[in-house]
Order: sequence, then structure tokens, then C-alpha cells
Amino acid sequence: MDKKKIIIIASVLLLIILIWIIFGGAIRNKLFTNKLETLGYSGKEIKLIEEKVFSDDYDLVTTSKNDEVIDVISAKGYRGENLKKYLDYYSKYKNCDMEDIITIVNSGYDLSKYEPTSTLADLVTEKYYIYDNTSKYLKYYSNNENISLDKVVGLVNSKADNKFYTNTKNADLNKGNLILVNKYYYLKDNYIPDDLVTLTNKYNGGTNNMMRKDAANAFMEMVDAALLDNIILKNMSAYRSYNYQVNLYDKYVQKDGKEAADIYSARPGYSEHQTGLCTDINDISSSFEGTDASNWLVDNAYKYGFILRFPKGKEDITGYTYEPWHYRYVGKNAAKIIHDNDLTLEEYYAYYLDK
Repeated sequence: MDKKKIIIIASVLLLIILIWIIFGGAIRNKLFTNKLETLGYSGKEIKLIEEKVFSDDYDLVTTSKNDEVIDVISAKGYRGENLKKYLDYYSKYKNCDMEDIITIVNSGYDLSKYEPTSTLADLVTEKYYIYDNTSKYLKYYSNNENISLDKVVGLVNSKADNKFYTNTKNADLNKGNLILVNKYYYLKDNYIPDDLVTLTNKYNGGTNNMMRKDAANAFMEMVDAALLDNIILKNMSAYRSYNYQVNLYDKYVQKDGKEAADIYSARPGYSEHQTGLCTDINDISSSFEGTDASNWLVDNAYKYGFILRFPKGKEDITGYTYEPWHYRYVGKNAAKIIHDNDLTLEEYYAYYLDK
């Protein structure tokens, strides 16, 4: 074949390619429209399909007439990239609400083994929803439907759907200042922080006057800042050893009984005071609430890395009665998130660290 023929053939092929590039899309769309008409879709349905269905999914609607397609693409919240997932889910649970299916699929989690109920749809939109806890959420809610879903999420994430002091495990020392010690996570009897420092009289008013270094520095900074606002803060009880907690807890049990003591006092090994990261401030009594010092702490403690550890309204999560005097050091970043979102350390730990 001579050079001239090769050039002619190449030119023809190039022309064909250009024509297909220019007109191929229109031709394909026309063929697609004709196929939809043949299958029995109405003009209104065809227009909706052409607007909502990506070309890569044309085969999903041209194999046979599928009324489910119209139900799906007409639903509020529909996203074209999820069409196949919607249809697969819908084919499995035909009597369920389409908007619930849309919401659940749009969450990005594979929840196809669950019936697409309104409860599940609401769950996946909860801010602190954790996929691995889905079965636990649904089970807990089915037995406690009077509790709001955000509360269910908080309780389950915090393991508080289990009885306190069950399924316990060692606290993770690798979490540093974010270590979680509560009624599910404990410290061994020989654990003593290796960086304890002693608070001077300026900052201390009690006998348990040691804190871990980072916490102590932050506490002193906070006390100094409060003083500028004419607020006096003093530590009354910070680090406590395991043996100290044995004696304290036993005293409370003898006084009020075990069940009552567990509400306001930690069992040995389960006390956050053993971490050296918390402090009881000024007045260890309910009368501290509403004082100028207490109000200042509520508004400002997070700025120095401290959180109100056992807040009001979260007793079923923390396992303890409200303690307006008990503050825990977690660092400024975590403290701000906890403060701004009205979380407990349990809820923060579950969502931001443990999951």
C-alpha cells in the first residue's frame, strides 16, 4: 500500500472518530430514549430518568421496565451515584419508606443487613453515631423507646448499656492525658504516675496535693487567670494512691452501704484520682454549685484543658452523681470539643479515640 492510500485511510478513520465524538453522545441518548419508550416509560418518566440517571447506569433502567427506578429517583435526597445501592436495598425491603432507604444509603455505611426503618435512618444522622455499635443501638432502643436516640448513642458509645463494673478492662496508659478511668476501665494497684509534682500552698488547700506535670502546670495557669478575675481557686484533692482509695471507699461503704457508695465514690482502681489528672476544687459539696468560682470554671476551665468530669444530666453515662467541684485535665484541644458539644469524657473517648 502506497503512502497516499495510507494517508487517505487514516484521514477517513480520523473523520469517523471526530463524527462519533461530535454526534455519538446524541446518537446514544436517542437510542436510550427509544429504548425507554419501547419499555413503556411515559414521557414524564423518561425526562426524569434522563435528568437523574448517570450514563454509566443506563443498563439498570433499560433491561426491563422497573417502577422501582421511578420511586428511587423521585425521592428526596436522591444521589445519582448511589442508584444501584438504592435499588438493591429497595428490592430487599419493598414495603419500607423510600426516604429512609435514601438516608441510610447516603450515610455511606453498608447497612443492607438491617431493615431500613425510620429509627435506623435517624440513627445514622446522629453526630456521634458509630457504625460498629449499630446492633447495640437498635437493641437498646427497642427496650427503652422512651429515651431519645442521641441519648442512646451516648450511652452505648460509653458502654453504659452494660451494668457498671462489668466487662471491665485495663485502662490504656498509652492514651496519656486522655486516659479513661471509670467503671469499665481500671488501673492496677501498683500504678503510680511517674511525673507527679507537688502544688505549693498558693494553689493547694488540701492534703492530696500532687498532680501529673502537665495537669499541674495547666492548673496553676488556670488559678492565676482566675485570680485576675478576683476568683480564688484551690485544689482540695488531686492524686490519690490505690491504697488511699481502698480506705476511702471502705469508709463510705460502712457509712452508707455499697450500693449508695458506688454512686458517689469509686472502687479502688477505678478512681480517676489515681491518674493524677484530676482535682477537686474549693468546696467538695453540692453547695459549690452556683458560686462565683463554680460559674467561672464552667465558663473558662476548658480554655486551660480542664473539663467538668461528672456533669449534671449525664449521671447514667458517668455512673456518678453530679460533682460541680471535680475537674479533669484532658488538654486544650479535647477540652474545647467536650465543652462545646456538651460531652462527657466517655463520649469523647468512644468517638474520637476508641473507634
